[in-house]
Amino acid sequence: MTDPAAAVEIDGVTKRFGDVVAVDSVDLAIDDGEFFALLGPSGCGKTTTLRMIAGLDLPSEGSLRIFGAEVGMAPPDRRPVNTVFQAYALFPHMTVRQNIEFGLRMRRVKGPQLAERVDEAIAMVRLAGMEDRRPDQLSGGQQQRVALARALVNQPKVLLLDEPLGALDLKLRQEMQQELKDLQRTVGITFVFVTHDQEEALAMSERIGVMSEGRLLQVGTPREIYERPTSRFVADFIGRTNLIDATVESPGTVRLASGVLIEAETSAPPGSDVAVSLRPERIRVQARGRAAADGAGLDGTVGEVTYLGHAVVYSVAAGPTAIEVRREGEIGRPFAPGDEVTVSWDHGAAAVIEE
Repeated sequence: MTDPAAAVEIDGVTKRFGDVVAVDSVDLAIDDGEFFALLGPSGCGKTTTLRMIAGLDLPSEGSLRIFGAEVGMAPPDRRPVNTVFQAYALFPHMTVRQNIEFGLRMRRVKGPQLAERVDEAIAMVRLAGMEDRRPDQLSGGQQQRVALARALVNQPKVLLLDEPLGALDLKLRQEMQQELKDLQRTVGITFVFVTHDQEEALAMSERIGVMSEGRLLQVGTPREIYERPTSRFVADFIGRTNLIDATVESPGTVRLASGVLIEAETSAPPGSDVAVSLRPERIRVQARGRAAADGAGLDGTVGEVTYLGHAVVYSVAAGPTAIEVRREGEIGRPFAPGDEVTVSWDHGAAAVIEE
């Protein structure tokens, strides 16, 4: 059934390359005007999914619709989309203006309309005054803006971005993340952004789809994906986490491998083997016996201590479990290897993973 609010709908889409299943029965709806990220490791199928939306690859099975119109077998030029790749593919012999004009000229846009649309695109990506420069006279961030302007000048309904920040250094990549978010709000169209960078996806998108081995494992807001992962893969891939084996004691209680009972909501029946995900920054560490901890806790011994400048990371051996604890802005004397401590966390910090 077609969703009237969806810009892109993917129903049961599978893509095979010979005997290799690159995308496996994916169902996904991306809303009009949404900034959506497809996230996963290399080879997970995210770029193939993007290429099928673009028309660069055709699905082996399933339905693909853009604003309700079936486009699964349509050529790229019959789809209201444009794509920005990691390799910006700018024409080196053309100026900024000529690069941005190229798509419009191919569509036979001429005269005042051509100049007006190109000027708007140049202003949108803040390249005014650089119109006559060639790509080799631009920084990496400026080249990326040209690629964005060249895609947006065609007024697509959906903009597809395949790891467009991957070639930039860390500082510039972070700056461009904010610029892309601001640009998406300005133009108001759907952005589908492919990345393998977890922090990038969390920082930029309204919703994230996490892929692994061709399958879409979970779709949700950054907060939902991070705080309530539904599989071990998602929990471990999105940031850092402590995955602790456990058994369901009751609907609101699980028993950790160490034997400690903690409160944690789960729909799994008693006796089920599950895992508990605990983010390092949600865990407190204090000297053992100094004070009773609120919530749940485990006694342990500090092992490795890693100083990161803005944070200190402790590895605490708690029975059969190694717990990673991250303390931002450490104040006072840090703990040292061999210190006996108690690690604790608030009720609700532990997410139970049933897969």
